[in-house]
Parts: sequence; C-alpha cells; structure tokens
Amino acid sequence: MADKPSLVDAAYDVLSKAYAANGSKSTPMAFGELLLGVGQETGITDENQLLTLASKFYTALTLDGRFVIKENNTWVLREHEKFENVHIDMNDVYSEDEDDDDDGKTDDDKSDKEDIKDDGDDSGEEGDKESDSDDDDDNN
Repeated sequence: MADKPSLVDAAYDVLSKAYAANGSKSTPMAFGELLLGVGQETGITDENQLLTLASKFYTALTLDGRFVIKENNTWVLREHEKFENVHIDMNDVYSEDEDDDDDGKTDDDKSDKEDIKDDGDDSGEEGDKESDSDDDDDNN
C-alpha cells in the first residue's frame, strides 16, 4: 500500500496539475479550493476533518518555500511565477526610521523613561516610610 502524500506535497501536486491544465499558465488558487483539492489527493473526504486540518495546513503552506500567497488568500507555486512578482525587497520591509517618532525617541526609550519616572515616585513614598521608622529606632 502506498503512503499518502503530506498535505503540502499534495498541495504541490494540485497546483502543478492546475498549472498544466491551464496551458502552463500560473493561476492563483483560493485556499478553500486548494484545501478541497488536497483532500481529494490524500483521500480525505470528510469536510469536518479537512476543516480541522485547515489551520495547520495553512501554516505549513506559509512556511514551505515552494508556495507563494498572492492577493485575496490565493496560492501559486513559486516556480511558476516571475522573480519580480514574488520577491520581497527586505529594504521595503525594514526601515531604520520605522519605530522613530518626531522627537527621535523610540517607543522603548519612552517606556524606559516612564519606568524611571514611576520608580522615582514610588521610592519617594517608600523613602518617607523608611525615614519614619528610622526616627522610631533613634527614640529607643
């Protein structure tokens, strides 16, 4: 008896067959349609079982470099797309000024400053209590 393919391998097969059936033209496939196709490939006919597997399957797709998510939660195979259509320039994702505000302080700098301010207020109250107890010790 042959082993069933993994869900992502089945998804690869489904998208490859769709690509071939579409005249070697990449056409994004909706996640729900892909999930149903994977069910047919793996022999999972129970829709409730497919729905139970959906979140793990979705995560596996996002982590597998063979797949690319397009607009409206549709999926294609990376190998069927042009590089410029699937490449993400990391300079567009990360920016040196991303966390900076107008004053040049990052959110972390501001929260550190607030923590120091809060600590100062608390220690002032505790300091008064300590000085009172010190006075009591001197009287004994």
